[in-house]
Amino acid sequence: MKHLLVDISAHGFGHLAQTAAVLNALDTRNIRLTIRSLAPERILRERIRHPFQLIPYLQDNGVIMHDALRVDAEASMDWYVHFHAGYEQRKQQAVAELEALQPDLLFADVPYLSLDAAGACAVPSLALCSLNWADIFQHYCGHFPGAAEIHAQILHAYAQAKWFLQATPSMPMDDLSNTRSVAPIALTGKRQPDWLRGKTGCGDKVKFVLVALGGIGIEYPLEQWPQLENVCWIFPDQALTLQRDDFFPQSLFGLDYVDLLSSCDLVLTKTGYGTQTEAVINQVPALCVRRDGWPEQPFLFDWHQQHGEVSFIDWQRIQSGDFADDIAAALKTSWTKPAVLPDGARQTAAIIVSCL
Repeated sequence: MKHLLVDISAHGFGHLAQTAAVLNALDTRNIRLTIRSLAPERILRERIRHPFQLIPYLQDNGVIMHDALRVDAEASMDWYVHFHAGYEQRKQQAVAELEALQPDLLFADVPYLSLDAAGACAVPSLALCSLNWADIFQHYCGHFPGAAEIHAQILHAYAQAKWFLQATPSMPMDDLSNTRSVAPIALTGKRQPDWLRGKTGCGDKVKFVLVALGGIGIEYPLEQWPQLENVCWIFPDQALTLQRDDFFPQSLFGLDYVDLLSSCDLVLTKTGYGTQTEAVINQVPALCVRRDGWPEQPFLFDWHQQHGEVSFIDWQRIQSGDFADDIAAALKTSWTKPAVLPDGARQTAAIIVSCL
């Protein structure tokens, strides 16, 4: 059997969403999977349908966040300075770990240390993402002293991959010469609105809004949350610190996330590849909270507007609770755009097989 080693960044779940779709498109009868990540095991096994060995592993930190919408540039730079002060030693340790695992191919979304190590010990590698940490680091931290050397090391690491596969929609990656575009990567869910009604006892007139704003530092203003006639809200379980007849936890439904998303009438989300692309693929209208300053945002927004039904809102409006009209308008949206084929997972799976 071929051994595929998969490294997944735990900076948000967008990296896992992309990777899971690719792995699920693989025929793994002759492939042994090892996954290294700090993403929660429950979510990894919920999203990835093949058996795999899990190794908890930190090899990137992306950027450090004040909360789900704001990057802490100074804290991020401090982390990178510390990480890269011992970078050569970290790289040699990563080489030793690769040699112990003996993979036939490394597939990364999108940590860079192991890609650098793979280049040093002749392990073939592929990278996949709609962003890269070199560009994100440069955007937020490039003005700090010492940033140029760190940026160069990250770029060198990404250059070790045979291809850096850019999932559509992607931010430009002009500093990389090994990029290759693939189609959008997203999971297709099974639409089950009657299941939602059965679990909640709601009638046919009720609309369901999935609240999917991410889990990093979000404080939901539930005390100010609007109440709308014939609208029910589905929240992450940990967000429900207030009980209300129109509030329901995700766990009530026992559905995979993408099935739950596709069964809802609207998703309230924030700038981010995973839910934005899955909303388009599953033809679910979206109300998207702007994440101003995030370098992916212009490209995600343009693509979402072109291919989906989306409107945008500021986080301050959500915090105030004054967004009932936005929700009501979004729930009246009729889907008019042609279906988008999420063929990037199949394309990437084929590239993986060719490299194995």
